Amino acid sequence: MAILQLALDFTDIGDALEVARKARDYVDWLEAGTPLIKSEGISAVRELKRRFPEKKIVADMKIMDAGALETEIAADGGADVVTVMGAADFSTIREAIATGKKRGIKVMVDTMNIGAGRVKEIEKMKPDYICPHVGLDQQKKGLKLTDVVAETNIHVPLAVGGGINYRTAEVFARAKVSVIIVGAAITKAKDASKEAERIKRAVEKAGVCEE
Repeated sequence: MAILQLALDFTDIGDALEVARKARDYVDWLEAGTPLIKSEGISAVRELKRRFPEKKIVADMKIMDAGALETEIAADGGADVVTVMGAADFSTIREAIATGKKRGIKVMVDTMNIGAGRVKEIEKMKPDYICPHVGLDQQKKGLKLTDVVAETNIHVPLAVGGGINYRTAEVFARAKVSVIIVGAAITKAKDASKEAERIKRAVEKAGVCEE
């Protein structure tokens, strides 16, 4: 069954905690989104871990340099997973992965704006997850996550993110994606709890159909 990750891309920790509280029964991982970490610092990760100790906490730090140091910061903050950009220097990615193994946290490589050849090179480094990702500005231009995922032919567990809703969540779950990252479909919904439940049920339905 695919893991459902909620991306809390807020700038205020209070708003993030409120939505996390509403959705907690239906999501598996909680992500301190990049805007939240930039606005509130690593304390946002600590607070999510304190309030929701039963959840895996993802620090979407989008590391571009100082791979070891920034992975240490995430680990010290209580993160279970940290993100590093596939566009970073290979040495940065390697250091993040090595430090993640040392500290016992998972490393997810975000492949935004890199080609299939570079993804294959990153696969050799054996990160815990590789994440095809379509950013907000790219979504506005019409880039589709399904197209990006279709070009990603690797054997590392996949996480996917970028404009996913309950319909596309089911599609990716059927495709045996390991982690499905949902943000605005839940965080901007009139009823975050109801929408999180709808997406969770779609993912579960796909999992049952595949068994």
